[in-house]
Amino acid sequence: MKNKNNILIYTLLLFSSAVIFFPLVYALFASFMPTIDIVTGKIIPSSLEIKNYKDLIGAFPMGRFFANSLITSFLGMAAQVIICSMSAYGIVFIDFKTKKYVLAVIMLSMFIPWEAIFVPNYITILKAGLLNTRLAIVLPFLANGLGTFLMIQQFKTLNKSLIEAARIDGCSHFYIYTKIVMPLSKGILSTWGIYSFLNLWNMYLWPLMVSTKPESRTIQIGLKMLKSEEETNFGRLMAGVILVIVPSLIILFLGQKQLQKGLISGAVKE
Repeated sequence: MKNKNNILIYTLLLFSSAVIFFPLVYALFASFMPTIDIVTGKIIPSSLEIKNYKDLIGAFPMGRFFANSLITSFLGMAAQVIICSMSAYGIVFIDFKTKKYVLAVIMLSMFIPWEAIFVPNYITILKAGLLNTRLAIVLPFLANGLGTFLMIQQFKTLNKSLIEAARIDGCSHFYIYTKIVMPLSKGILSTWGIYSFLNLWNMYLWPLMVSTKPESRTIQIGLKMLKSEEETNFGRLMAGVILVIVPSLIILFLGQKQLQKGLISGAVKE
């Protein structure tokens, strides 16, 4: 009976995996297919060729778009991890009179929709003369209320006696933050880093608004440029889709173990 249940479970898992990964596999095949094969509905390409990738790189400055997305995504990810963790450390381990008000502001920021601050952010970028720069894309996303809140909850689970012992030994806050708190919080730091990278990588509307020149645009805008109302080269478009997906898959693959640890962090009491 147990073997039958295992067979049923694995069959369902294989079927679910096939359904989930089929669009990705088809996009990979289609990126090597002529447009006529895609239009006629072929699943298996009649021939594999890299013409679509050559046309993609030759027709659009995809290398520049790709570099802009990588730089802004990694910069925003690093800034969010550092700023959110430092803010959380201050809330949890440093006593000051206005702590509860600062925490209230952080909590309230989580409930403000992006649409409500979109125009003020754009006006700020415009007045500062930062349009068509990478800084304009990433500046509103250097900190995040949700990331700070999650790290506050994680830091509260750390052994307080360890922190107190470090203070008695004369360790500075910077030492405790870098040598004790951060190493013990790798799970949540990695989880939030992956989450913030994917959010920044997949942004479309904000980069579109603050980058009006090709040299400052991101890969998501470049992907939209591949689609034309008159005629769309679907093979080239699929090549662009694969180019967009690859960094996300690499980040998820490299951070898979830490992501799992971060998701179950605090779920099991030791």
